[in-house]
Order: sequence, then C-alpha cells, then structure tokens
Amino acid sequence: MMNLDELLKAAIKDPSQRALFLQTLIKSDVYVICKNPVQQERGRAEGGIQLELITTQNPDGDIFIPFFTSYRALQQFAKRYVDCYKINCLRLFDLIQSVSAVLNPNSYGKEFSSQEIKSILMIARNLKIKAISYNEADIISYRPVEHSVSHITRAAAKFLSKQPNVDRAFIMEMIKGCEKPQILMVLDMMGSTRKLFVPLSKYLSKTVKANEHLCFISYEQDMGKKAAETVEPFYVRKKRFFEK
Repeated sequence: MMNLDELLKAAIKDPSQRALFLQTLIKSDVYVICKNPVQQERGRAEGGIQLELITTQNPDGDIFIPFFTSYRALQQFAKRYVDCYKINCLRLFDLIQSVSAVLNPNSYGKEFSSQEIKSILMIARNLKIKAISYNEADIISYRPVEHSVSHITRAAAKFLSKQPNVDRAFIMEMIKGCEKPQILMVLDMMGSTRKLFVPLSKYLSKTVKANEHLCFISYEQDMGKKAAETVEPFYVRKKRFFEK
C-alpha cells in the first residue's frame, strides 16, 4: 500500500489517482507549523486545542497555510527547528476553511483553494466521514536522554533516598509527535504521587537548566511502564535489613 507521499506523486502524474489520494488524505494525519507551542484548551471537550498557524505567500502574493505529508517534508521546508503539530487533515480543513492551503510547498505539492477545502468538507459530511484525530499515546516515543542529565539524577537520587515509598526511578526523553523532547522521570512508588511530585519538582527546580522541561509520571501507569522499558533505573532503593 502506498503512503501519502507516494499517492501525492502518483496523483500529480496521473489524474485518475486523484480520488484515491484525496480519500486517503482526509483520513490521514498531516503536519502544520505553529507560531507557538500548541496549548491544550482547558475546560473544552476532548481535543480542544489552540493552533496559531503560520501563513506564507506564493509568487503571485496569495496567502496560504502550508501543511505537510510528513515531518521530514516539514523540516525540508522550514530548514530550522519550528513548533509544529500533527493533526487529522479533515480536522485541519475544518479549522482553516476560509483560507487556501498548500500541501508540501517548495516540493511536489498541491494547492487547495478555500472553495476546494469547503467542497471536500461538504463531501466528507455527506459521506459521514469524521475527522479522527490521532491517538496521542500512539505518537509518543521514548529514548535515552541525548545529553548528560547527571545534574538532575544526582540531585533526584539524594532526594529519593529519603523517601521510603520510592523503589526505583528512571529518566528518559519523551517525544510527542514532532514537538521538542521533554525529560520524563518515571517513579516506581507507593502512595500519593502529588505528595511526592510537588516537593521533588521544587527540589529539582534549582538544578534543571532553562532549556530543560522536566515532567513526572508514576510507573503504575501504562505510559510509565512503556517509558521505563527504554532505560535502566538511575536510582534503586537500598533494601532494608529485614528485606534481605
């Protein structure tokens, strides 16, 4: 089965492939460049987000929103680090329907006028095709931290050695889609996470560097177990005499 990039190339060469490309596109996730990191809206129904998208101009001076079939295509266009977001294409069209958009500008690409976007949305509604946003858990990946975090692990180990309810601690990078990696600490513990995470984050706030974003999760959660599989623990509680 061809991926979205291959379907786009085929549709440009052969007009008979366009219908299949469009059907696949509206069910696929695409990438957009944002002016700021995407905020989850509080108090809104699930999936409420604040997206402030960049616009660009074609040689005729027409304004359009660039969007991309892959993160690689986005990087080739941006040529530097940018805040970006992965979103279902139909959902994107619903958000931007009064503006034109270009898929993969500066490459083999396709322009969508606002009229075309509106007609795609109408067809999708008539066919009862819904915008299915990707499952966030599926696009989160974990890996060992790419720079030294011994300043964090040393301080955390010192703090945790005084906590009788923490057995192990792990540290790794968490990457959501194409957002900047965050440093994630997974704690294998008993009891209230809040009672541990709040004082621990305050204790580490003096140690964490300005460009480092640290977050915490309990090993008890599936996400914590999945993340911890990627690394060895940096802290293991010493067994007490009666546990030997």
